[in-house]
Amino acid sequence: MSDLSDAEKMRLKRLARLGGPTPAPSTEATGSTPPAAEASTSTPPLRAPSTSRLMSTPTPSATSSPTSQPSPALAPKPKTLKPKPASPAPENKPVIKPAAAPARPKVTYDAWEEAKIGSVFSVTLERAEAESSDYRLCWLKGLAAELRSEGRPVKTSFENKDEILVARLSLDLQSLAVSSDVDQLAVLAGLPEDETVFEYLAGCWKRLYLANREMRGLAYSAEEKARWSTTFDELKRLIISYCGMTLEDPTMFPQPQNRPVGPAEFLPILLAVSPITSTNVDPLTSNSEPVAAPIRGPLGANDLLPFLADLAAGAEDRLAAVITPTMSLFFQEWYRITPTPDILGEDWRRFIGAMDVLVKVKGIAAILPILPVWVAPNVTAPKIEWQSLLGPLSRLSVYPHDAPSVYKTYFSNSTERKVADIDANKANLRQTLDSLQSSLFNIYNAIVRASPEAREGVLEYFALAARLNVKRQGMSVDRRTVASDGFMTNLQVVLLKLFEPVMDVQFSKIDKVEPDYYRVSNRIDISDETKIRAPKEEADSYFADAMKTDAKPNFISDLFFLTNAFQHLGLVKTISNRKKAEKNMNEIEKELKRVEADRANWAGIPAAEAQGEATLNKLKADIATLHAHLHAYDTQLQDPALTRINVTFCGFLMTWLLRFVDPDKAHPKKPISLPLPAEAPAAFRMLPEYLFDNVTEYYDYLSRYDPDALDDADKDILITFAIVFLAPGYVNNPFLKAKLVGILSNGLYAAGHHRKGPLFDRLSVHPMSTEYLMPSLIRFFIDVEATGGHTQFWDKFSFRRDISHIFRSLWSNPLHRESFVKTRHDDFDQFIRFTNMLMSDTTFHLEESLAMLSKINSLRTQQADQAAWDAMPQTERDDIQSQLRQAESSAPFHTHMGRDHIKLIRDFTFTAKEAFLAGEIVDRLAASLDENLANLVGPRMQDLKVSDPDRFSFKPKDLLAAIAQIYLNLGENTEFIRAVANDGRSYSKALFERFVRVLRHRAIMTETEVAMVEAFVGRVEDMRATIEVEDEREVPDDFLVMKDPVILPVSRITIDRSTIRAHLLSTEKDPFNNVPLKYEDCVPDTELKARIDAWIAEGKDGAKMNVDA
Repeated sequence: MSDLSDAEKMRLKRLARLGGPTPAPSTEATGSTPPAAEASTSTPPLRAPSTSRLMSTPTPSATSSPTSQPSPALAPKPKTLKPKPASPAPENKPVIKPAAAPARPKVTYDAWEEAKIGSVFSVTLERAEAESSDYRLCWLKGLAAELRSEGRPVKTSFENKDEILVARLSLDLQSLAVSSDVDQLAVLAGLPEDETVFEYLAGCWKRLYLANREMRGLAYSAEEKARWSTTFDELKRLIISYCGMTLEDPTMFPQPQNRPVGPAEFLPILLAVSPITSTNVDPLTSNSEPVAAPIRGPLGANDLLPFLADLAAGAEDRLAAVITPTMSLFFQEWYRITPTPDILGEDWRRFIGAMDVLVKVKGIAAILPILPVWVAPNVTAPKIEWQSLLGPLSRLSVYPHDAPSVYKTYFSNSTERKVADIDANKANLRQTLDSLQSSLFNIYNAIVRASPEAREGVLEYFALAARLNVKRQGMSVDRRTVASDGFMTNLQVVLLKLFEPVMDVQFSKIDKVEPDYYRVSNRIDISDETKIRAPKEEADSYFADAMKTDAKPNFISDLFFLTNAFQHLGLVKTISNRKKAEKNMNEIEKELKRVEADRANWAGIPAAEAQGEATLNKLKADIATLHAHLHAYDTQLQDPALTRINVTFCGFLMTWLLRFVDPDKAHPKKPISLPLPAEAPAAFRMLPEYLFDNVTEYYDYLSRYDPDALDDADKDILITFAIVFLAPGYVNNPFLKAKLVGILSNGLYAAGHHRKGPLFDRLSVHPMSTEYLMPSLIRFFIDVEATGGHTQFWDKFSFRRDISHIFRSLWSNPLHRESFVKTRHDDFDQFIRFTNMLMSDTTFHLEESLAMLSKINSLRTQQADQAAWDAMPQTERDDIQSQLRQAESSAPFHTHMGRDHIKLIRDFTFTAKEAFLAGEIVDRLAASLDENLANLVGPRMQDLKVSDPDRFSFKPKDLLAAIAQIYLNLGENTEFIRAVANDGRSYSKALFERFVRVLRHRAIMTETEVAMVEAFVGRVEDMRATIEVEDEREVPDDFLVMKDPVILPVSRITIDRSTIRAHLLSTEKDPFNNVPLKYEDCVPDTELKARIDAWIAEGKDGAKMNVDA
């Protein structure tokens, strides 16, 4: 070895790097398809083999082939040849076309193989042959001399293949250019100008396949064809190995100057798979940058996939080292583009096209998650979409903060444009989104399916993104500290598409989702998440033994719970961001109205006018921008493709949760039945609360902005889910239950062609709805009295507004009315509590609304007196205006709620009178009705007049009609008549006579109904006379204010049953010592009651005699 020259040592070193045994001959090699033509640029390429065929075999070289790719400048337009359809053959007589017989070879196999090896490597060892080819065949003069000196055959034979290739690759064009050897100069003249090592090797690879095709057409013996198969495989291995080496280390062999080599040469070939074109470009979806020219390279689009397949198969365990430099450059090239690519441009298509081709090769797809560029170490939440291989592509979106150019380009001045125009722009953008998200899914799916290790890498990438972005669930989040909405949404779409095969209509795979997932997997951390119905201490104890088992969750479970995590951190949070934008817009619109209303105050003052106009223009511009933001949000959030798959997933989630609590574990095959056991299963109680939040927040958005998103099957799942989990003992958070009620309520407002709301039909016939909805709502109406929050006093009114709307919307259905009445009989005490709270809310809302209207009238009257108004100090005027704005803002809610509650009481007193005649209710009801009647038709009625009553939902005729109907509904009952007659605060005959005149003169009721009201007033007056006689009797001290006395068990105080019952409706404590007290614990005082009954009976007889007299 010491006698070897430096050149020889280098050659041997390079040969040693090849390493590895020679692969066994492929039995399929002779069936491989070679290139369609020689490397001549005048020959058009063949059509590319289909992708499915390439991907159907682990040895693409045996079933596919590269094609020669001519230079764009020289190649003629290829002709697309379409096969003619075969003529139908007669039945049972197939026409079999005989295969063409192989041509008889003109030379021996050894001579043919020697010639083909020289042709593949484009070399010769004979000067004469080089001269005859005009030196297109490179004469390896040095290698020929070396072989002669060693006494070896000077042939381009199989045995000399390694030396031939190394010798050719080792040629240094710069050395040849300064050589004094005339032969070397002739060789230099014949070599392609500035050809890189990779270009040469790619040409060898293409010529090898052409030789293989030629062999298939020659009639050599089977033994000779087997020899060629071995030669073909070994030559391919050799070429591909050196291709990998030059991609890994492009400086290994001499390269031309001023040419990109290695990864810098290979990446443009990858990016050229989806080149930017200038035809049929939507001007709204492309940048104004010049269109890129086609990239000239050694591999055409049709060659690239089979080449990558061969590269992956040949590189084996070195594939990661081979592909890493190119992937690193891929990553860097994205950031060299200025400005950063967005979804409106075309640059992203080149990068996603390159990735799509790469992952079609299973070997390459399998190694991507282990590459250093897959995701940067110690990456942070906001950086993961920038410092991971697929992150920059996965963050492309139309959301306003991610891609401002979208709303500026598509939705500018949206308030002044036609709806059809805006919708058309949304449709165009959705097509682009669908293209992007489908491509992302194809890429991630190919990696997932490549190997178990690759699948784990993808799952862990998704889990890492979720873990890093846990802050996104916060109420106020700094966007700079978390990943973007677009990144989270796109990853969620990929997860939904991966999970899609599981979501069949029969839910046949629902049991594949493991209920104990959070105990056996640490992929998703829920330690700090609020649980459905478990305090933190109990949950910590429950999960204390987590991950101590060797069980590994299945892929379906990983997908299900990861998708839920992304629904929580992605789409739900994006919806929240949209709500904030809409809220900001509404507030700015109010401010705009206020400033416009103040225009008169600064009119005529130049400086103030300029400032005022500037303020108006800014507010209008801000409103227009926020309108555009909302359109951008809705482009993605209301994308029919996303809506459909996400609704399907939410339906699967709801069904899984219902099956979880179903004692029979048979839902939905056998529908779940109520009532459920008193306590939920422990594993269910430990689930994170956001599983419910995922459903409620998304469906709340759909119910408001996309009411047609659900089909009947989706609606049935939602209705079942809502009714089941309104039951106590399963969900702790009253706000989640309230959201379910809100969704049902939203579905009962008219929308589009749904005159009574999109949910009305299903709620009217759904078996669980007709039997259990009314009692569930009554119970929830009671439960929300105390939500545990510091705003619980106001929260309950908001929740009960939705309950009230459901009651009114479904009251026309006899099945629901029957269910309501049945509730009264099944649990009368609960119904009494419901009635009491309904009465309290009604009284509060009516009092507030009438007080607000009176205040508005008073403040407006002050403003109308211009002289007095101008004389007021500015601070006093500002205070009055502030009070007026507040009153005008609050009045509509209370007025609307008061009127709705009065109408509910009207309907309920017609169907279920008993509860309203109970002692603890009837007096309050009578007093409330009388008081509001006095406000509406009494001396203070003038205070309620406003110039714009519709603005405040003030409809006094509706109120008076409802109040009159309540009097009629209960007017035959002695208890109610006595309660009205006993109301010494508001009742008077004069008031009711005025009430009758208003009903008649304003045509609020028919004459027959008015006569019934007059008759009721007569009965009240008779009762008043009776009461006056009764009051003349002296009541014993121990009888005072009691009819049904009971003894309180702890304080031993005797009190009337109706009095203590009314008290306990508000708080279950003894009013005398604050000790907890249940109504059923009160002890009847039978002895005292007997004495009271006897005294009352005696009084009635005397009173009758006095009245008669």
